[in-house]
Amino acid sequence: MPEYQELEPIASQERTLERQHLENGLIVHFIDMSSPPVAGRCKVRLVIRVPVEPVEDHFSSYPDPSRALQQFISLAGPGPAEFRTVKKRSFIALKEVEKTLVEMKDDFIRTGLEYLNKPGFVANFITRKYEELLVEADVRKAHEEALRGVEGDQS
Repeated sequence: MPEYQELEPIASQERTLERQHLENGLIVHFIDMSSPPVAGRCKVRLVIRVPVEPVEDHFSSYPDPSRALQQFISLAGPGPAEFRTVKKRSFIALKEVEKTLVEMKDDFIRTGLEYLNKPGFVANFITRKYEELLVEADVRKAHEEALRGVEGDQS
């Protein structure tokens, strides 16, 4: 009977293609995270990352902007929040990967860059992220309380 060997997982390599500086101070990072070829075909993945540093001005709609910023940092962790989107195309021939990445990047520049460059984008993004983090924290807290209640019932 033949002996089979376990194959090593094929991991994507991260490669920065380009960075674009926007008028509103943001930097858009275009990252190639395509999978290595299997049978001559690749899954092409273009990751678009935009780090956004939260500041107190982003929380001006809250009664205590300073407290809201501190709560945001405690929920999200230190450092910038990240706007991220991923564009994917499957079954791309190896010789077409670079061309496909350029097309995907150019398409995003045509359709999405204007949105990211709007003056209100940064504050709106941080506010939305803060609201999501608050909801996640509430759900986590309710889940923990429910688990404690179940454990208490079993005692």
